[in-house]
Amino acid sequence: MIRIYSVGKALHPKHVFRISRASRRQVDNVFLVVEQNGVLGYGEASPNAFFKEDFRDVDMLLAGLNDYFRRQTLTGAEDIGRIWNEIWDRVRPSRAAQCAVDVALWDLHGKLTGKSAAQAAWGRAAKAIPTSATLGICPREEWPERIRELSGFPAVKVKLDAGVDTGLIAAIRARTPAAVRVDANGAWGGLDDGALATISQHLQALGVEFIEQPLLPAMDDRMPAILRASRLPIFADESCAGPDDIAGLRGRFSGFNIKLVKCGGITPALAMLREGKRLGLKVMVGCMLESSLLIAAGAVVAQEADYADLDGSWLLRDDPFQGLAMVNGMIAPGSSPGLGVFPKFPGV
Repeated sequence: MIRIYSVGKALHPKHVFRISRASRRQVDNVFLVVEQNGVLGYGEASPNAFFKEDFRDVDMLLAGLNDYFRRQTLTGAEDIGRIWNEIWDRVRPSRAAQCAVDVALWDLHGKLTGKSAAQAAWGRAAKAIPTSATLGICPREEWPERIRELSGFPAVKVKLDAGVDTGLIAAIRARTPAAVRVDANGAWGGLDDGALATISQHLQALGVEFIEQPLLPAMDDRMPAILRASRLPIFADESCAGPDDIAGLRGRFSGFNIKLVKCGGITPALAMLREGKRLGLKVMVGCMLESSLLIAAGAVVAQEADYADLDGSWLLRDDPFQGLAMVNGMIAPGSSPGLGVFPKFPGV
């Protein structure tokens, strides 16, 4: 028998986190605890309004799984996939709720077997992986301080809005050798294809590696022409939520960004990684604003990805979990069983 309970918790970024469509001073995430034979596994959901997710709804859906879990026992890794499938009709359409369950089960499975989640997924110990640090949209007077905070990171993801002000990229370039990536979060849809080609040329000259999600998903029919004209690779984020979206990316995007809360956890994320590799697409593992619990889960998948953008906990000033080391932009997953992280305070 598995017992579960969930709790919502407010998390706060160190700075106001601004992207092209929103700014956040607080996010409300949901933490899930699953218990079997006195062993605890931890999961997390970071609901996102873009996908019509709300922490209250997620918390309610998770509470509704109590009766189901009383009839379950986690005996092996195959049970994680089975449960992932079985709960979908109970939590639909919330991939965030499904993510919290899946991550908690991977953590529990590792603790019950004495293996890290990476060992369970890949058959080997986790390696340290480099991550980018995100620099959200911010006023020019904040640039010097914000750029100083990026010191040591091997890569920087810069958020740009419809104004496409590349001055921040130039300022970063002048102060750090870090790789630079640009994320529009769909904000460039008002620009014509020729303007987008020119922007890609300008960004290439500034040493940018790739562009992420220039248009909203509703405009994906424009992407084949934009990709052909672009001087840079283009990654999908909002246009690729789960495994079923990958086949439609070929010819429209060079790669895609996996986020556990979008697809439903580690289980589908691993499937997405393998399918992307099979199709010759580049794969990045990303995150929302989330604790080091979900970052540790993302790092499991990122072991075999091309890029990682797993700085969600670094962006917070009140991460409620500990145990995950990040030094100079390198994430070093713990070697202890499960995800290797644990709450700082009882009850998360």
